[in-house]
Amino acid sequence: MRLARRRALKEMLPFILALSLGACGGGGGNSLPAVGGGASAPPASIEGDLSIKTLSNRADMISGGDAYVEITLPKGASSTDVKVDVDGVDVTSAFAERPNGRFLGVVTGLKAGTNILTAKLRSASKGSRLQITNYDRGGPIFTGPQIQPWICATKSGTPTTVTAPGTTLSATVTTRVSGLDSDPVDAKCNAPTKFTYYYKPIAKEGSGCTFSIAGANPCFVAYEPAARPADGQIADFMNDRGDKVKAMLRLELGTADRGMYQVLAYFDPAQSWTPWAPQKGWNGKLLWKFGASVTGNRFQQNPSNVPAGGNVFDANALSAGFIVVAAQLTDHWDNNNEYLAAEQMMMVKEHIVETYGEIRYTMSDGGSGGSMMQTVIASAMPGLLQGIQIGTSFPDAVSTWMETRECGMLGKYYTTPAGSGLTAIQKTAIEGKPGTYCPTWSGINNAQIPSVANVCGVGFGFPASIVYDAVLRPNGVRCSIHDVLVNILGTAVDSDRNVKPRLPYDNAGVQYGLAALKSGAITAEQFVQLNEGIGAYDTDMNWTGGDPLTPVTPAPRFRSLPDVFPQIYQSGLLDNAANLAKVAIIDLRPDLGPNIHQPWRSLQARARLDAANGGHANSVIRGSGGATGAAMTAQSFQMMDRWLSAIEADRSTVAIDQRVINNKPGDVRDGCYNSTGATAADIATELSLTDPACPIAATLLQTSPRQVAGGPLAEDVFKCQLKGLDTASPDYGGVVFTALQRTRLAAVFPDGVCDWTRPGVGQTSQQVLLDFASGPSGTAIPKAPTSMRVDGATTGTVSQGSMQ
Repeated sequence: MRLARRRALKEMLPFILALSLGACGGGGGNSLPAVGGGASAPPASIEGDLSIKTLSNRADMISGGDAYVEITLPKGASSTDVKVDVDGVDVTSAFAERPNGRFLGVVTGLKAGTNILTAKLRSASKGSRLQITNYDRGGPIFTGPQIQPWICATKSGTPTTVTAPGTTLSATVTTRVSGLDSDPVDAKCNAPTKFTYYYKPIAKEGSGCTFSIAGANPCFVAYEPAARPADGQIADFMNDRGDKVKAMLRLELGTADRGMYQVLAYFDPAQSWTPWAPQKGWNGKLLWKFGASVTGNRFQQNPSNVPAGGNVFDANALSAGFIVVAAQLTDHWDNNNEYLAAEQMMMVKEHIVETYGEIRYTMSDGGSGGSMMQTVIASAMPGLLQGIQIGTSFPDAVSTWMETRECGMLGKYYTTPAGSGLTAIQKTAIEGKPGTYCPTWSGINNAQIPSVANVCGVGFGFPASIVYDAVLRPNGVRCSIHDVLVNILGTAVDSDRNVKPRLPYDNAGVQYGLAALKSGAITAEQFVQLNEGIGAYDTDMNWTGGDPLTPVTPAPRFRSLPDVFPQIYQSGLLDNAANLAKVAIIDLRPDLGPNIHQPWRSLQARARLDAANGGHANSVIRGSGGATGAAMTAQSFQMMDRWLSAIEADRSTVAIDQRVINNKPGDVRDGCYNSTGATAADIATELSLTDPACPIAATLLQTSPRQVAGGPLAEDVFKCQLKGLDTASPDYGGVVFTALQRTRLAAVFPDGVCDWTRPGVGQTSQQVLLDFASGPSGTAIPKAPTSMRVDGATTGTVSQGSMQ
């Protein structure tokens, strides 16, 4: 009897260990059933190899201790014959042949660093192993050292001490209110996840309620899962697949990569949910909401509190059955490092797959800074997004700041004795658009000033006493939007001996106003004065022209360190149009009048697509007058959803970029409405982009100071290659300069002028995923690891996403 009891305990030990591992895993998932593990007689014939792949993310970028894994069995093998372990600890009970016929399981309790997952057939010499690298859910993975200081949010918002790293400078600041039920458990702001539940009362049907939880008549009201309303009190919901469920939502609020995120899904606590058998309310699709604006924020906070953030209660997506996600670090207001945004998105998507199930495809929306987030993430990490809806768009942030700075420099020049004499028409010719546009960039230029405490947390009360001052506090916290990018840009000691980011905004050789000169809008003398006086901004955003009343002549230009450029191009921080060809793009382009969101930016993005891919058939521009209205937004959502569904259904072997083009619906095309598109009547009549009645027909043709200087529409050259100054060349359209003017120009351009026929310094179309842990030059991340047969031969693959 004792021997039988010992044998029974020995047989139960792997199951006990597996349960122990599961107790240490990341939050949000349901417990897994103890299945599988029983040996069976060997089949007569087993053909092929056993392979392992992680479904939730690349095996070398797993986070939070969990991984959703599929084991593919050889032909003729039985799932009950498989044994699975992690570093020798049996986890077989986490796996089973699921109702979908696949052998799946979520492995939990992975330790930080390397974990070896091994799967073997007990009855045959068939086995494979996969190396899984697990990271803390607080990050980082590939973005390099996390910026400091970073102030974790707390349950109630409490005073805390914040210190400038490496100094004795410290002050008290109040944390942001997290919305969670517990405070962070560590310095990486990790905290227990919170779930909030909502349902739509049947009494709300036909009431004209708003698809929200707030307002005068919201459709959804909160409830406690322990007091779930009776089915008869809950309205029904049917998703776009025809699956009918109760109209019940669960809002998940959690932490990842030191930021916060929200996941909103149809969820009934009375029903089970596993990643291999999601509840039917979810249609398998994901909508990611990206937020606008820009700051150098240093505070963790709830995404719903971000002023320019994305609202997860998206009626278009939820009405179809999507899961909707918003994350703090994919809001440009809270994070100007789009590479970091890609990392957080990757981590949150991994969690969703491990908890909710595999994602059919991910589409997104967001305007302004939210458009930058979408294009850079699609460039830097192909596969995270399949379709992007970009509004009031910019191709990326890092190249956009060229115009913001040059507009600011022109504004300074116009206050000098020489610049003040220019007429409004002449300023328009120099700027490439009416002079009312450039001044609107002033707020963005403020965000580039490292000594402005408010940039470290707009309205959050970041203490000015610990913020950088070139003289008083040279080691203080630098608050600019570029200082959050130092892992990519790198740093250097400036002429004042202070350490600062290496910036790419080189304007040596740029001949401002060149097209205005050739057209006759400005004279030769005004051209010379402009280039003598425009100067540049230094790394601290000081204008090099000095006192406008007695300006420095010639005002020094900014010269970048050449080694700053390769990682900007290679990382995708400047969007890589070759990778953008892999996604479907709908560009919603309203005409907002004199504004930073200029319509020509849509053609800038198109020029990059044309140069990289020989065309732009994967992108459409949808114009309107004023802010994009509700009907037009819904139309775009439906267009993108149909487009991605068609791509998903295409099982051909052609490359993804061609499948995107092949499956574009016929009505998804360039178009325009002469209204905001607020109602169905507003979008009943579609115009072409070139129709004079189209509100953006004229503004699409506007340009920028850099293009007037001869630069490309793509505006992807930070530092131009130089050629000798020759005022007799055709570049000047026959304009004659005096000997003195030629001498003055030579003083402005001692090394020559821009040769726009050549690529920029360090410019490359090559794009690789870079790891910035070891420094700003970045290390290329190798291909994702594959599973290996126990004898060492390669088999199987590791992938994320169903459309790449």
